[in-house]
Amino acid sequence: DHVVAGIMARLIELPRRAVVLAEDETHLNLLPHVRASWTPRGARPQIPTPGTNRQVTVFGALEMTTGCWVYRLGKRCAADFIALLDQVLAAFPAAPAIVMICDNDSIHHARKVSAYLEKHPQLELLYGARYSPHDNPVERIWGALKNYVANTAVTWPGRLRQIHSFFRTRSPDLMLATAAPRTSPWLSPG
Repeated sequence: DHVVAGIMARLIELPRRAVVLAEDETHLNLLPHVRASWTPRGARPQIPTPGTNRQVTVFGALEMTTGCWVYRLGKRCAADFIALLDQVLAAFPAAPAIVMICDNDSIHHARKVSAYLEKHPQLELLYGARYSPHDNPVERIWGALKNYVANTAVTWPGRLRQIHSFFRTRSPDLMLATAAPRTSPWLSPG
């Protein structure tokens, strides 16, 4: 409650036309996520699995009023998180302030990230409460993405194309409907 109250107090202080984003990252594997699905009686679903697995980290930030989505594929490291921050700055060049609410992952506190934020004072990171993914609207987008790629065995380039396809086919309104940021305690009612 203390952390959420701090976030809300900071958001109230923001100037007009400030941009507020929720950020998170998830990991997707080459090996398919197997989910419950319908199969004809007597048939056994075949899900081929290659011998080795690969993983990509998907970084994403949702602007919580317009549904604008900024994302990046990479590795779970400070350099790729900083690249996402660059994309966010480029997406909102006229914003007087950009606040990104993220979790307490160690990459968000890295020295490189702190140095980057010092050079870009219009960008600020706020940290949500530890172990509270239910507060972050982006978690719902990750759930939809993982359902989209579930039960599909593809090549590595195919998996990357699936991720890009998922985001390309979703409008800002659909992203907002999926994320439902109004249900997050980070935002005050209204």
